[in-house]
Amino acid sequence: MKKRKIRRTMGVFFTTFLLLQIILLFLYKAFIVDIAKKNEENLVENTLQIYHNTMEGVLERLDDNLDLLLGYRLLLTQLNGENNLEKVKAQYKMLQILKERCKDTKEADAYAVVNCKDNSILIQRNGNITYDTIKDIKKYLQKRNTFDKTPTSGWTSTVMGAQVYLVKYYNYGANTIAVLISEKRLDSLLNYNDMSIKEAAFYLTDKKGEILCASGKDWAYGEEIENLQKQDPSISIYQGSVLEDAYQMYYSVKSSEYAAYSTSGIVIFGFLVLSLLFFGTIVWYMQKEIFRPIADLFWVSRKIHSGDFRARAEYNTNSYEMEEVKQAYNDMVQTILEMRGQKYEQELRMKDVQLKYIHMQLKPHYFLNALSTINSMVYQHEEENVHTFIQAFSQNIRYMFRTGLHTVPLQDEIKNAEGYLEMQRLMYRDCFYVYMDVPEELQQYPVPQMILHTFLENIFKHVISIDSFTTVLIQALWSFSGKEVYLKLELYISQGQFSQEILDFVNKDMEITEKKDGSGIGIKNVKEVLKMMYEQDHLLYLENLEPEGTKITIWIPKTLKCTDEEKDEER
Repeated sequence: MKKRKIRRTMGVFFTTFLLLQIILLFLYKAFIVDIAKKNEENLVENTLQIYHNTMEGVLERLDDNLDLLLGYRLLLTQLNGENNLEKVKAQYKMLQILKERCKDTKEADAYAVVNCKDNSILIQRNGNITYDTIKDIKKYLQKRNTFDKTPTSGWTSTVMGAQVYLVKYYNYGANTIAVLISEKRLDSLLNYNDMSIKEAAFYLTDKKGEILCASGKDWAYGEEIENLQKQDPSISIYQGSVLEDAYQMYYSVKSSEYAAYSTSGIVIFGFLVLSLLFFGTIVWYMQKEIFRPIADLFWVSRKIHSGDFRARAEYNTNSYEMEEVKQAYNDMVQTILEMRGQKYEQELRMKDVQLKYIHMQLKPHYFLNALSTINSMVYQHEEENVHTFIQAFSQNIRYMFRTGLHTVPLQDEIKNAEGYLEMQRLMYRDCFYVYMDVPEELQQYPVPQMILHTFLENIFKHVISIDSFTTVLIQALWSFSGKEVYLKLELYISQGQFSQEILDFVNKDMEITEKKDGSGIGIKNVKEVLKMMYEQDHLLYLENLEPEGTKITIWIPKTLKCTDEEKDEER
């Protein structure tokens, strides 16, 4: 197939476009008046349909709410009852229901329940209905109560006070349930102040065509809509029905004056030529400064998607914005690559810390010591103690097997700690005393699982012995730092001292050498777990007391940043 020059092809396109513009110019002169008139008619019909749908929707919603109120038949029956206490309760409940209906449908000015038996009225209203108007509403509804079951008025109009109202009511025994829409509310629904056609107005009439309300200025209640057109023949009136012809909606429009266009054809032709030249310049500029850079970004993205992470945008442009886009794109690619590397490293650290934390809880010597204790008590015929020990041991193991980088309520951690202490009391008898001070409001505070168990196990491993008596105090309290809320756990141990290496590692972030006997591993893992889960440093602090003893302080933030479940979901 023969290739064509782009310049020649574009010349044909531009020439054809120019000829079409000239033809359109003559067609425009011939049909502009007719087109404008049809457009106006379509606009009027569409606008009338919009306002019709608005009114239809409002009245239907109010109908539904009135049906809903009628469904509270027990309350309505209690309003007629002889028991004053039940009647007062029913009135209060009904007022609350009316209040909810007013909030649900702001188009209604009032919901009212009138009891003709005791001459009372329950009403929820807005500012369009004054206190004096309530008497008129009450009188109007009382006259229409027939003490029959659920006859309805349908929507009807009436004048109360100085305003016109649309009213619909149900009679249920001595009660009349009604919803009212004032003239002001209808006017706000009809008058949006955004009409595209000048000198246009909406009218809402009854079946007879008598005006109930309108968005225009010159009208009177009860005036026939036909009189408007008789008074001003230039008005065109369009009609639509509301609620299956219960009401009529009219849209009056001042007929447009379609003046002939007198603009010189030569001047228009010159502007057409200039517009074409300007159009060509725009196409050239967009090709050079926009389309080519975008195409370059597209191909660079394809290369990166294929695994070539060294690819970068390198187009040349005189546009400041596209130069900024290029720089931002290259920076974004570099940032994404760095973040991928950081995320990969974080996941490796997460897995390593999780495995260490789980391994720390499942040490063989813990189970061997427990089995040795059970064997000793069996040998000494301490059957009751064996039963107690095994029960506490099984609960502790069950709790331990759920361990991981997640939180549990503080009360669960306390309960597990108490079970562990019960086991130790059977082993160490009266060699220690543990007191826990945990306020009721902190029982459900989320804490990392096994955090108390880890420190208690270290205490029994390195501090408590049968040759001395040790006291341990565990205290939980609130702590605040700026806008952050913390749970502060304090552990006081009456004996033992931390080594300087452990203190420097925890409090000053200095390196620590892992010992062959495993000392310090538990504290190191707890520090890493806190940092990983809450993404904060210095949540653990150790100190030696004088003359003897230690204090452990743990701050647990309210907001959790990372758990093993979240990591699994991300993957």
